[in-house]
Amino acid sequence: MGDSMTDFIASVEAADERRDIDADFAHLREIMESRSFRTNSGLAGEQPYYIYDYPPRQELEVAEHIKQLVGQLQTMTPKYDGDYAPQVLTLDLYDVVLEILSKRGILNRVLNREEKRHRKVSSDAHTDKFLGLLDNVLGADTAQLPDTIRDHYEQAKSEGGADIVFITGIGKVYPYIRAHTLLNALQGRIDDRPLVLFYRARLREALLRGRSCRYSAVCLETIIIVLKPA
Repeated sequence: MGDSMTDFIASVEAADERRDIDADFAHLREIMESRSFRTNSGLAGEQPYYIYDYPPRQELEVAEHIKQLVGQLQTMTPKYDGDYAPQVLTLDLYDVVLEILSKRGILNRVLNREEKRHRKVSSDAHTDKFLGLLDNVLGADTAQLPDTIRDHYEQAKSEGGADIVFITGIGKVYPYIRAHTLLNALQGRIDDRPLVLFYRARLREALLRGRSCRYSAVCLETIIIVLKPA
């Protein structure tokens, strides 16, 4: 990964667990208001996928800031001729999962089986039978989730509402959906707009879970770009 990323991880680990979310989102706004961010300038053809990571205990604070950021971006005053206020598509993974289960007509069956199957709680689908059930429908080997996200994106894009894509709720759907496998699955489905995943975890945990991907730090401390697997 290189010395710069190693130093960055060390600085994150040394920092206090609580983050200055106001400062982070002021920085995110500055980045996303830039037309170069929205047009993927300087990425050398790589897909524009980003992660903003934050401490789990600041989940509610981040959720409010995401709403504010969307409003600020969509009502911003363009700084240059020909620029525009970007429209943001926000997808909560928990809502998307409920949508998939409902469309397949199995939501009530899944809920009814939870108590019986959830005798052992584990992040291992072989040990936790309820997790195994969800993994069969929504796991890395299925296309249900990325296809549904793509459909929402294509619909919003056709209506001019997807200049930037925000994905939230990864903490609500872990461990049957994992961040790095989701981003890998979305390659080829959303590849012409910047996609930002708001990740409720420490950066080091994200990197360890994402060993199949290469990472490099960009945009100071607040955004990590996820590149194609090596």
